Amino acid sequence: MTVQIDKEARVHSTTRFDGDASVGFCSYVGYDTDGEEPVRVGDGVRIGAFCLIEGGVQLAAGVQVDHYCRISYGTRIGAGTRVLYRAQIFDEVSVGENCVIAGELVDRTVVEDLVRFQGETAHAHADTTGDWDNTVEKSPTIRRGSVVGVGAILIGEISIGPCAYVAAGERVTCDVPEGMLLRDGKLRPIADFRGLIKLGDM
Repeated sequence: MTVQIDKEARVHSTTRFDGDASVGFCSYVGYDTDGEEPVRVGDGVRIGAFCLIEGGVQLAAGVQVDHYCRISYGTRIGAGTRVLYRAQIFDEVSVGENCVIAGELVDRTVVEDLVRFQGETAHAHADTTGDWDNTVEKSPTIRRGSVVGVGAILIGEISIGPCAYVAAGERVTCDVPEGMLLRDGKLRPIADFRGLIKLGDM
């Protein structure tokens, strides 16, 4: 087993490596662990420069984390997933296998296998008291094989897919059913765009 850790990186002593891995320049793996659940790093994981990986994170085999990414407490990322430059993944997010993740995933978002995500998820902030830090709100679910385009924002407890497509820049507050495309605020069957759109499960 070979674990390559840049001399300017910091890895908490409780971090567990399950095989070959690398940690890039000025990254911090196991930040804010303080005796909580350690970080678990699978075989073949590559963590780029200036990344922050908090306690309790699990990175399965073959996960690739690009530079300047943040992965927060308790998040699980499945095998073969790529986390792209400057992505922000917050507490207790679940990401499946062979996904491509960019943008921002809010606490407790669920992302199933083979998803391509380049947007943002957000809570609805339905609590009118404004005590959002102490209110646990439901988060979006992005189901197997779906695509979320650049700059799209998914708000509240909604479900995308499976095998659905959200176009770039959409503001989404309702479910997008299986096999549907959301563009310009309108739902259309993806079958109408056969040959023009490729989903992760195709």
